[in-house]
Amino acid sequence: MCSDLALEVEELGKLYPIYEHPRDRLLQALWGKRKQLYRPFWALEKVSFQLKRGKTLGVVGRNGSGKSTLLQLICGTLTPTTGRVWVEGRIGALLELGSGFNPEFTGLENVYLNGTLLGLTKSEINARLDTILEFAGIGDFIHQPVKTYSSGMAVRLAFSVQAHVQPDLLVVDEALAVGDEMFQKKCYTHLEQLKDNGTSILLVTHSCPQILQHCDQALLLSGGELKLMGSPKLITSTYQRLNNAPAAEWSSLLAQAADRLDEGYNPGPETGSPDLSNAEHDANLVPSSSVSYDARGICIEAVEVLNQDGKAANLIPVGENFSLRFSYRADEPQSDLSLACNIANQTGLRITGQQHQGPICAAGDTFSLTFHFNGGLLPGLYFIGGGIWPSNRPGDFLHRVVDACALRITTDTAVKGFGLCDLSSGSPTLQQVSL
Repeated sequence: MCSDLALEVEELGKLYPIYEHPRDRLLQALWGKRKQLYRPFWALEKVSFQLKRGKTLGVVGRNGSGKSTLLQLICGTLTPTTGRVWVEGRIGALLELGSGFNPEFTGLENVYLNGTLLGLTKSEINARLDTILEFAGIGDFIHQPVKTYSSGMAVRLAFSVQAHVQPDLLVVDEALAVGDEMFQKKCYTHLEQLKDNGTSILLVTHSCPQILQHCDQALLLSGGELKLMGSPKLITSTYQRLNNAPAAEWSSLLAQAADRLDEGYNPGPETGSPDLSNAEHDANLVPSSSVSYDARGICIEAVEVLNQDGKAANLIPVGENFSLRFSYRADEPQSDLSLACNIANQTGLRITGQQHQGPICAAGDTFSLTFHFNGGLLPGLYFIGGGIWPSNRPGDFLHRVVDACALRITTDTAVKGFGLCDLSSGSPTLQQVSL
């Protein structure tokens, strides 16, 4: 295996025999390969990919797509039917909640048990013990049996042990979803530190924002097969489209995403050279990643960016206010709607957004809604999306658009702000303190 690879999966597959009757299992053992009395079910089939050192790979897919099976094969808790897994170095894994813990043992005893299973000597565990216990933050419960722990406490201790054995590959399967927000933030900060030290991370989650924020690449599993692997932006947008589309359309949606991958997917404009002959508008600033979901009774017809003078523009100087104007058409009578917009950066991470109550309208009515924003965005490229849903059914979109248009925040001077946006309200105040 290449020296810069932490993980290589080649033609990996896992077959489970499905028997119609319990007796067929015994008869199959007697017949052997001469006769097949079961229906083969491939939980995973012909999956191949690589993960480089110090990188994070996100894994997404609907329930039953083979995500957990893949991780168990990589960790060695399942034996593959076909293919191979090659891991360079030590593996740390957070799979099922509480996996690897003996519920009758105390938390402290489980720390030593897990550390030993992961290849640490007792002296190495002793050297890391204070750090592990401090990170877990469960106090005196460390001396109580794990069977008395809440799910959050079990995850705290499990993550702390796995993350502090300094693994070369850390596998995380949705385990952090049960932790509180402060602990999740603590965990993801530690994951970034592990990456900086060369640890590779395999992250399974249904949260697209986590994939966008923490992963260098992502892959999409469906029906036990690897359907797509590429940038987090492409994979998460495809995953979201699959979740909102009928099963009959999945093949065409995956084919479209594969074409974008073959073309060299770029979530930004078709050309990287902005046309600045017009100081307010760049005709080339057209997203290649636009997605419009099927509309049900009402649709978003157009999305425009307006400058602080109310003129259409997609080049906005840093610090200036701007607006987003959405135009809607009702094909059926509508009432009690929620209308929303969002602004995302180039990786797909949502920076900000707004929500407003929609009007009562009859079939055929058209109307527009303008959302106003202050000039807090830092220089860069941003993408506009929005959606409509019944107020009493959040997330049940009647229509939704992603990357409907693009906006560039421009500057010709150095900007002192950093991060995702500028929330400052003036210059810092310096005050001399006399001793």
